[in-house]
Amino acid sequence: MQTFTAPVTGNYKLEVWGGASGKKFNNGEMTDWYACGGYSYGNYIMNRNQTIYVSVGGKGEDGQFESRSQGGWNGGGDGDWDHADDDAMGGGGGCTSIQKSLKEDGQLKNYELVKNTDVLIVAGGAGSVHSPIEYGYGGGETGCITTHTMGTYVDQQATQNSGYAFGLGQTVTGINNCDLGAGGGGWYGGYTIIPTQAGVGVCGGGGSGHIGTMLTNGTTIAGNQTFPSPSGGTETGHSGDGYAIITWQQLPQ
Repeated sequence: MQTFTAPVTGNYKLEVWGGASGKKFNNGEMTDWYACGGYSYGNYIMNRNQTIYVSVGGKGEDGQFESRSQGGWNGGGDGDWDHADDDAMGGGGGCTSIQKSLKEDGQLKNYELVKNTDVLIVAGGAGSVHSPIEYGYGGGETGCITTHTMGTYVDQQATQNSGYAFGLGQTVTGINNCDLGAGGGGWYGGYTIIPTQAGVGVCGGGGSGHIGTMLTNGTTIAGNQTFPSPSGGTETGHSGDGYAIITWQQLPQ
Protein backbone atom coordinates (compact mmCIF):
# COMPACT_ATOMS: atom_id res chain seq x y z
CA MET A 1 0.00 0.00 0.00
CA GLN A 2 1.30 3.46 -0.95
CA THR A 3 0.16 7.02 -0.36
CA PHE A 4 -0.15 10.10 -2.52
CA THR A 5 -0.39 13.60 -1.05
CA ALA A 6 -1.57 16.36 -3.36
CA PRO A 7 1.08 19.11 -3.71
CA VAL A 8 -1.52 21.62 -4.92
CA THR A 9 -5.29 21.90 -5.01
CA GLY A 10 -6.63 20.81 -8.36
CA ASN A 11 -7.99 18.14 -10.64
CA TYR A 12 -6.07 14.86 -10.73
CA LYS A 13 -6.42 12.00 -13.18
CA LEU A 14 -6.41 8.62 -11.46
CA GLU A 15 -5.41 5.63 -13.60
CA VAL A 16 -5.26 2.04 -12.32
CA TRP A 17 -4.43 -1.31 -13.91
CA GLY A 18 -5.38 -4.67 -12.35
CA GLY A 19 -3.00 -7.58 -11.86
CA ALA A 20 -2.79 -10.52 -14.27
CA SER A 21 -3.31 -14.14 -13.28
CA GLY A 22 -0.51 -16.63 -12.86
CA LYS A 23 0.34 -19.04 -15.68
CA LYS A 24 -1.13 -22.54 -15.97
CA PHE A 25 1.15 -25.50 -15.14
CA ASN A 26 -0.03 -28.13 -17.63
CA ASN A 27 1.10 -31.76 -18.03
CA GLY A 28 4.26 -31.09 -16.07
CA GLU A 29 5.30 -27.98 -18.00
CA MET A 30 4.84 -24.25 -17.49
CA THR A 31 2.73 -22.69 -20.24
CA ASP A 32 2.37 -19.11 -21.42
CA TRP A 33 -1.37 -19.14 -20.62
CA TYR A 34 -2.54 -16.34 -18.37
CA ALA A 35 -5.30 -13.72 -18.26
CA CYS A 36 -4.92 -9.95 -18.14
CA GLY A 37 -6.09 -7.31 -15.71
CA GLY A 38 -8.39 -4.43 -16.58
CA TYR A 39 -7.98 -0.64 -16.60
CA SER A 40 -9.95 2.20 -15.02
CA TYR A 41 -9.55 5.97 -15.01
CA GLY A 42 -11.32 9.10 -13.82
CA ASN A 43 -10.77 12.65 -12.55
CA TYR A 44 -10.79 13.56 -8.87
CA ILE A 45 -10.60 17.01 -7.23
CA MET A 46 -8.08 17.07 -4.39
CA ASN A 47 -7.17 19.75 -1.88
CA ARG A 48 -3.56 20.64 -1.19
CA ASN A 49 -2.02 18.23 1.36
CA GLN A 50 -4.91 15.76 1.01
CA THR A 51 -3.71 12.15 1.10
CA ILE A 52 -5.17 9.16 -0.73
CA TYR A 53 -4.20 5.51 -0.41
CA VAL A 54 -3.13 3.39 -3.37
CA SER A 55 -3.36 -0.41 -3.22
CA VAL A 56 -1.61 -1.93 -6.25
CA GLY A 57 -2.74 -5.44 -7.12
CA GLY A 58 -0.18 -8.21 -7.44
CA LYS A 59 0.12 -10.75 -10.24
CA GLY A 60 -1.07 -14.23 -9.28
CA GLU A 61 1.61 -16.82 -8.63
CA ASP A 62 2.28 -19.21 -11.51
CA GLY A 63 0.95 -22.75 -11.17
CA GLN A 64 2.97 -24.90 -8.76
CA PHE A 65 3.69 -28.64 -8.97
CA GLU A 66 1.64 -30.39 -6.29
CA SER A 67 1.01 -27.09 -4.51
CA ARG A 68 -1.39 -24.19 -4.22
CA SER A 69 -0.55 -21.00 -6.10
CA GLN A 70 -1.05 -17.80 -4.17
CA GLY A 71 -3.33 -15.11 -5.47
CA GLY A 72 -2.02 -11.62 -6.07
CA TRP A 73 -2.14 -9.07 -3.26
CA ASN A 74 -5.42 -7.16 -3.00
CA GLY A 75 -7.96 -9.88 -3.49
CA GLY A 76 -6.65 -12.52 -5.90
CA GLY A 77 -7.86 -16.04 -5.05
CA ASP A 78 -5.50 -19.00 -4.76
CA GLY A 79 -5.20 -21.52 -7.59
CA ASP A 80 -4.81 -25.22 -6.82
CA TRP A 81 -3.36 -28.36 -8.38
CA ASP A 82 -5.52 -31.32 -9.35
CA HIS A 83 -4.41 -33.51 -6.41
CA ALA A 84 -3.74 -36.31 -8.86
CA ASP A 85 -0.81 -35.70 -11.20
CA ASP A 86 0.88 -32.67 -12.75
CA ASP A 87 -1.66 -29.95 -13.57
CA ALA A 88 -1.99 -26.77 -11.53
CA MET A 89 -3.77 -23.46 -11.94
CA GLY A 90 -2.14 -20.09 -11.37
CA GLY A 91 -3.39 -17.68 -8.73
CA GLY A 92 -5.86 -14.93 -9.55
CA GLY A 93 -4.63 -11.38 -10.05
CA GLY A 94 -5.23 -8.75 -7.40
CA CYS A 95 -7.20 -5.61 -8.18
CA THR A 96 -5.70 -2.13 -7.98
CA SER A 97 -7.74 0.36 -5.97
CA ILE A 98 -7.45 3.88 -4.55
CA GLN A 99 -9.19 4.93 -1.35
CA LYS A 100 -9.74 8.14 0.64
CA SER A 101 -8.87 6.48 3.94
CA LEU A 102 -6.63 3.72 5.29
CA LYS A 103 -8.36 0.61 6.63
CA GLU A 104 -6.04 -2.01 8.12
CA ASP A 105 -3.47 -2.98 5.45
CA GLY A 106 -5.25 -1.09 2.66
CA GLN A 107 -6.67 -4.09 0.80
CA LEU A 108 -10.04 -3.43 -0.77
CA LYS A 109 -11.74 -6.20 1.22
CA ASN A 110 -11.41 -4.01 4.33
CA TYR A 111 -13.59 -1.24 2.87
CA GLU A 112 -16.94 -2.98 2.45
CA LEU A 113 -18.68 -0.89 5.12
CA VAL A 114 -17.44 2.37 3.55
CA LYS A 115 -17.26 1.30 -0.08
CA ASN A 116 -19.58 4.02 -1.35
CA THR A 117 -17.88 6.86 0.51
CA ASP A 118 -14.19 5.93 0.62
CA VAL A 119 -13.37 3.84 -2.47
CA LEU A 120 -12.51 6.08 -5.42
CA ILE A 121 -11.62 3.67 -8.21
CA VAL A 122 -10.92 -0.03 -8.89
CA ALA A 123 -9.36 -1.95 -11.79
CA GLY A 124 -10.29 -5.64 -11.75
CA GLY A 125 -7.75 -8.43 -11.50
CA ALA A 126 -7.79 -11.48 -13.77
CA GLY A 127 -8.98 -14.98 -12.92
CA SER A 128 -6.99 -18.14 -13.57
CA VAL A 129 -6.57 -19.64 -17.04
CA HIS A 130 -7.39 -23.28 -17.82
CA SER A 131 -6.50 -23.25 -21.54
CA PRO A 132 -5.62 -20.70 -24.24
CA ILE A 133 -9.35 -20.18 -24.90
CA GLU A 134 -10.64 -20.44 -21.32
CA TYR A 135 -9.65 -17.43 -19.28
CA GLY A 136 -11.09 -14.84 -16.94
CA TYR A 137 -9.90 -11.36 -17.83
CA GLY A 138 -10.41 -8.69 -15.17
CA GLY A 139 -12.09 -5.33 -15.19
CA GLY A 140 -14.96 -3.68 -16.90
CA GLU A 141 -18.25 -3.20 -15.08
CA THR A 142 -18.56 -7.00 -15.05
CA GLY A 143 -15.61 -9.35 -14.80
CA CYS A 144 -15.24 -12.14 -17.36
CA ILE A 145 -17.68 -14.97 -16.78
CA THR A 146 -16.31 -18.35 -15.69
CA THR A 147 -16.90 -21.02 -18.35
CA HIS A 148 -15.78 -24.42 -19.49
CA THR A 149 -15.65 -25.55 -23.11
CA MET A 150 -17.58 -28.75 -22.38
CA GLY A 151 -20.56 -26.49 -21.75
CA THR A 152 -21.19 -28.24 -18.46
CA TYR A 153 -20.23 -25.38 -16.19
CA VAL A 154 -21.13 -21.72 -16.40
CA ASP A 155 -21.03 -19.49 -13.33
CA GLN A 156 -22.30 -15.98 -12.76
CA GLN A 157 -20.22 -12.86 -13.29
CA ALA A 158 -18.83 -10.41 -10.80
CA THR A 159 -20.81 -7.20 -11.27
CA GLN A 160 -21.28 -3.80 -9.65
CA ASN A 161 -23.59 -5.33 -7.06
CA SER A 162 -22.46 -8.91 -6.54
CA GLY A 163 -19.66 -11.41 -6.91
CA TYR A 164 -17.87 -13.99 -4.81
CA ALA A 165 -17.15 -11.33 -2.16
CA PHE A 166 -16.44 -7.63 -1.98
CA GLY A 167 -12.76 -7.18 -2.86
CA LEU A 168 -12.02 -10.94 -2.98
CA GLY A 169 -11.79 -13.56 -5.71
CA GLN A 170 -12.88 -17.09 -4.89
CA THR A 171 -10.51 -19.82 -3.71
CA VAL A 172 -11.39 -23.53 -3.85
CA THR A 173 -9.50 -26.75 -3.19
CA GLY A 174 -8.76 -29.22 -5.99
CA ILE A 175 -11.03 -32.27 -5.85
CA ASN A 176 -11.99 -35.24 -8.04
CA ASN A 177 -8.83 -34.95 -10.17
CA CYS A 178 -9.89 -31.41 -11.14
CA ASP A 179 -7.56 -28.44 -11.46
CA LEU A 180 -9.54 -25.46 -10.22
CA GLY A 181 -8.93 -21.84 -11.05
CA ALA A 182 -9.14 -18.81 -8.80
CA GLY A 183 -11.19 -15.66 -9.08
CA GLY A 184 -9.55 -12.30 -9.63
CA GLY A 185 -9.83 -9.48 -7.12
CA GLY A 186 -12.14 -6.57 -7.85
CA TRP A 187 -14.90 -4.26 -6.66
CA TYR A 188 -16.53 -7.65 -6.42
CA GLY A 189 -14.20 -10.59 -6.89
CA GLY A 190 -14.61 -13.28 -9.52
CA TYR A 191 -16.06 -16.73 -9.03
CA THR A 192 -14.71 -20.13 -9.84
CA ILE A 193 -16.65 -23.37 -10.20
CA ILE A 194 -16.73 -26.57 -8.16
CA PRO A 195 -17.25 -29.35 -10.72
CA THR A 196 -19.62 -32.24 -10.08
CA GLN A 197 -17.64 -34.66 -12.24
CA ALA A 198 -14.05 -35.82 -12.11
CA GLY A 199 -11.16 -34.99 -14.39
CA VAL A 200 -12.04 -31.50 -15.62
CA GLY A 201 -10.41 -28.12 -15.25
CA VAL A 202 -12.12 -24.76 -14.97
CA CYS A 203 -10.86 -21.21 -15.14
CA GLY A 204 -11.66 -18.47 -12.64
CA GLY A 205 -13.65 -15.35 -13.42
CA GLY A 206 -12.16 -11.88 -13.36
CA GLY A 207 -13.09 -9.26 -10.78
CA SER A 208 -15.16 -6.22 -11.72
CA GLY A 209 -13.80 -2.68 -11.97
CA HIS A 210 -15.52 0.35 -10.46
CA ILE A 211 -15.68 4.14 -10.69
CA GLY A 212 -16.71 5.91 -7.50
CA THR A 213 -19.31 8.67 -7.57
CA MET A 214 -16.65 11.15 -6.39
CA LEU A 215 -14.94 10.93 -9.80
CA THR A 216 -15.87 12.57 -13.09
CA ASN A 217 -15.27 11.40 -16.67
CA GLY A 218 -14.54 7.91 -15.42
CA THR A 219 -14.52 4.61 -17.30
CA THR A 220 -13.61 1.02 -16.47
CA ILE A 221 -12.40 -1.23 -19.28
CA ALA A 222 -12.11 -5.02 -19.40
CA GLY A 223 -8.80 -6.84 -19.80
CA ASN A 224 -9.63 -8.20 -23.26
CA GLN A 225 -9.79 -4.66 -24.68
CA THR A 226 -7.13 -2.18 -25.82
CA PHE A 227 -6.30 0.72 -23.49
CA PRO A 228 -3.31 2.85 -22.48
CA SER A 229 -0.23 1.09 -21.13
CA PRO A 230 1.48 2.49 -18.00
CA SER A 231 4.77 2.39 -19.91
CA GLY A 232 3.37 4.39 -22.85
CA GLY A 233 1.49 3.44 -25.96
CA THR A 234 -1.31 0.90 -25.69
CA GLU A 235 -1.80 -2.69 -24.59
CA THR A 236 -4.53 -5.30 -24.90
CA GLY A 237 -5.13 -6.22 -21.30
CA HIS A 238 -2.57 -5.62 -18.56
CA SER A 239 0.16 -8.19 -17.84
CA GLY A 240 2.16 -8.67 -14.66
CA ASP A 241 1.56 -6.74 -11.45
CA GLY A 242 -1.01 -3.97 -11.36
CA TYR A 243 -0.08 -0.32 -11.66
CA ALA A 244 -1.33 3.14 -10.70
CA ILE A 245 -0.60 6.61 -12.09
CA ILE A 246 -1.84 9.92 -10.63
CA THR A 247 -1.46 12.99 -12.83
CA TRP A 248 -2.23 16.62 -12.07
CA GLN A 249 -4.41 18.08 -14.79
CA GLN A 250 -3.26 21.66 -15.37
CA LEU A 251 -6.19 24.04 -15.54
CA PRO A 252 -6.51 26.33 -18.58
CA GLN A 253 -5.29 29.90 -18.10
